[in-house]
Amino acid sequence: MTSFIPSAVGQIFVEVSREPISSANPKFKIKNRRVSPLTPSSLNPLPPFRPLRPWREQSAFTLVELLAVVGIMGLLAAVAVPALKGLTGSGGRKQALSQVMGALEIARNTAISTGTNAAVIFPDSTFASGDAYKYRSMAVVAWNPTNTNSPPTMVGSWIVLPQGIALFPNFISALPRATNISVRILTTSNPAATFRAISFQSDGALDEGLFPVENPLPKIALFEGTVDVTAAKKNSKTTMFETVNLTRYTGRTIPTVITNEP
Repeated sequence: MTSFIPSAVGQIFVEVSREPISSANPKFKIKNRRVSPLTPSSLNPLPPFRPLRPWREQSAFTLVELLAVVGIMGLLAAVAVPALKGLTGSGGRKQALSQVMGALEIARNTAISTGTNAAVIFPDSTFASGDAYKYRSMAVVAWNPTNTNSPPTMVGSWIVLPQGIALFPNFISALPRATNISVRILTTSNPAATFRAISFQSDGALDEGLFPVENPLPKIALFEGTVDVTAAKKNSKTTMFETVNLTRYTGRTIPTVITNEP
């Protein structure tokens, strides 16, 4: 019996003979092969001929397309840069707010756990050990009010606000002064000095000696900009101020945001 098997490429005919199985004759025996020429036919037409173009010609860009892409990228950059700057300033204020609230909470917990007084001090324009600390840093100090021979000393290291964020000087100057405080600048101990401070008692409340009932409660405000001597120099687009209010009898902090200069 003879069968014909068409090929996918052209028409290749193979004649196969089926004979009884024996050692001399396999099951299928190819007697002859006839290969037809690779010509189109109605049964198996060839695809139309398409001339190939060089690879470089297919993947190239024209000068006009490149200029259009560069122009779009420049437009997107001009729109995105101011927005990114705004996000950076907002993130800096939030980080500084977290630092201030954390320092106040550390001082309060230190006063409660040790049974002594603790405070957060804020270097202002009178601090003579470096401009980098003025209105941009704070430190936690602790002391025993019944032992005058033991001056207040730092608990931990200085806490420095993010670049471009400063403490509002009007609120710092309204804080009472804590005297005879010994601090460290890097590894050097400085002579005892006076700092603006928010102090806590051993029960966690605000220090009654520094914050009597007739005095207003302390506040801290943060803004984007710098402080020149005692004047705040805001950035041109500064509209938000992060503020921290304190309660008198619990010493807890209350963060708020205001849109006008405090």
